Amino acid sequence: AFSDLLRRFPDSDIASDAQFHLGEAYAAEGNASAADSAYARVIARYPTTPRAPTALYKRGVIAQTARRTTAARRLFNELVKSYPESDEADLARERLRLLS
Repeated sequence: AFSDLLRRFPDSDIASDAQFHLGEAYAAEGNASAADSAYARVIARYPTTPRAPTALYKRGVIAQTARRTTAARRLFNELVKSYPESDEADLARERLRLLS
């Protein structure tokens, strides 16, 4: 359903939510690669949506879980730089501290 909405209405007001929830669905299925790609599209296509910091944080967590520490650091640093006032930036700062 989310994929259909995105194909038919990529610029609708709810497209960013649909893209984010597609990532959530993939994550719930245990498909980290597809979830990461879906979250990356949220950030690329809808960088000003309130979902973008969460999507970027989740990408960092996926990288960290996969033991891709360099990628995790890069994503968490990007989050802190791009969305410094977000709650997710605080979480990213803590993860960066633990990765040091």
